Amino acid sequence: LLFMKALRLFNKISYQLMFVMSVLAIIAAGQSHANTRTSDRTHINGGYSVLKLLLEDEQHLTFIRRTKSVLTFSSISDESRKLVDEIADTSDKALEQLETLAVSKPGIEFQELAEHEIAHSTLDSMRMETAKDFLFSGDDFEKQLLVSQMQVLRVISHLAKELEEQETNLKRKAWLNNLAVRYENYYQQVFSRLTVTA
Repeated sequence: LLFMKALRLFNKISYQLMFVMSVLAIIAAGQSHANTRTSDRTHINGGYSVLKLLLEDEQHLTFIRRTKSVLTFSSISDESRKLVDEIADTSDKALEQLETLAVSKPGIEFQELAEHEIAHSTLDSMRMETAKDFLFSGDDFEKQLLVSQMQVLRVISHLAKELEEQETNLKRKAWLNNLAVRYENYYQQVFSRLTVTA
């Protein structure tokens, strides 16, 4: 039961930079017919949609760590555990804040990929492969987890910076700035942990 629950959750998770850029490209391409003003807002909505997906993935880091430990009786260092759990907690809170800020004018419309699209099935396939990598990796789970964070944390930081530059809502602008700084700091901490574990 735990294995199936973990597999379902891992199925939703991918830390690949290609995944992020693919979603951005798909959302942008699908809205290319819009007029300039609407298109600008649509591109921002697309960016926020990707940011939301990434934060949703990150909030499950603690569950991933615990599930891996139960399934394989393996563990990671206390320092990495604390850092990973903090990132998960921060991402959970950031999601709540984003949902609250989304209703402020101009509102954010989060976009979803339709299930029948090839892009949707491709991303699902990528997520499943990532799930298998995490579930069945050997003794290098801690390293794999940290490497995955090296990829996603910097993407979140840079995406937040890009959104901040285009955002007109002052509260969201300030929130994005703080988010960018915080996740860049997490990136640096993960880099240090990865250096130690290597």
